[in-house]
Amino acid sequence: MTETVGFGIVGCGSIAEIAHFASIAKTPEARLVACCDINPDTAARAAEKYGAEAWYTDYRAMYAERSDLEAVIIATPNNHHRNQAIAAAQAGLHVVVEKPLAVTNKEAWDIVEACRRCGVKLMVGCDRRFWTQNQWAKQLIEDDVIGEVLMARASLHEHWHLYQNHVAKTDFRLRADVAGGAALPDTGAHAIDLLTWLIGAPVKRAVGVAKRLAMPADYTLCDDTVWLLLDYENGAQGCVSCNRFSHAVSQATELYGTEGTIYTTTDATNPFQSVPMAVYTNRDYAIEELPEILRNHRWPQLFWVEDIVNRPVEKRWTALHPPREPNNYTNMTRHFMDCIIHDEEPLVSGEDGARAIEVMCAIYKSMESDAWVELPLQEEIVPPYYAPLPTEG
Repeated sequence: MTETVGFGIVGCGSIAEIAHFASIAKTPEARLVACCDINPDTAARAAEKYGAEAWYTDYRAMYAERSDLEAVIIATPNNHHRNQAIAAAQAGLHVVVEKPLAVTNKEAWDIVEACRRCGVKLMVGCDRRFWTQNQWAKQLIEDDVIGEVLMARASLHEHWHLYQNHVAKTDFRLRADVAGGAALPDTGAHAIDLLTWLIGAPVKRAVGVAKRLAMPADYTLCDDTVWLLLDYENGAQGCVSCNRFSHAVSQATELYGTEGTIYTTTDATNPFQSVPMAVYTNRDYAIEELPEILRNHRWPQLFWVEDIVNRPVEKRWTALHPPREPNNYTNMTRHFMDCIIHDEEPLVSGEDGARAIEVMCAIYKSMESDAWVELPLQEEIVPPYYAPLPTEG
């Protein structure tokens, strides 16, 4: 059994800097073998700072030369994901691809099929699944605490300038020819994936809009305003909203079941989202029957033994404050390590990532027809202004 895994990172920009290098360092079984960036200064600085054994400017050379490399994290601009992931699979490397998995639905399924064919594991970097509050929400849904989830909404509203001006190292997110879009494939990738996972069924049809309403064309041609309606195979209904012009970040996930409600948030708090998680259940529970997740966070309101003497316990909102550490990316890296070491399937599979891309591409098609679009798509949908790279592999 493999005891340690040698990792490489392709793309040493902002998300690698704030998330992936640190998460590898916090994972005892992981070893940073090499890193790669087209900018040699960036690659060299990252290798020195995080202790990589080698650095490269060509990912093909890194894949070919490092026999101790077992897995790679691809954190490059969106248009490079397909070719870099397929080359990794062909080199026998397990792959984590930052969201979005790709730009077009064909690119996404090309990656999935290559990893299947080569027998390597593929995970998509949708980190919201790895925040503790969202994992607790998933557990409570599976425990039937809120009954059947029939309605749900996920949102992520965040001004361009917050990330681009303070965190990003390059301008690729502003370039529609490279990224394919913004509010839909960048922030929307999180919302679509999280909602689909929590509801527990694939999207069967979608309708919506992804437009540039707020930002001038000389800043970006990418969309900054997104509304989606989603119809799931299990009958649930979902709504996703994202934008790139809200100066105060708002991220919310709302789950409405026949027996209760769950709210979570990860990116910000505000007067309407004052806690990372809140749960209301209409079910009757004695204190010893209450799910541990809720029991551990039910502080008394009037009397310290109120939940013991009240049978069932009073039905009220429970506010939950999960710890911030280990954080989402550390949890994600440790999970991928376990998948490799114990030969398990990743929580965010390649198929999950490709289905999210199908939803995004369906929205572009929906805007052309002003109608619902059935999934899976039967043809490749290319976002406006996107200029795909020549395909390799």
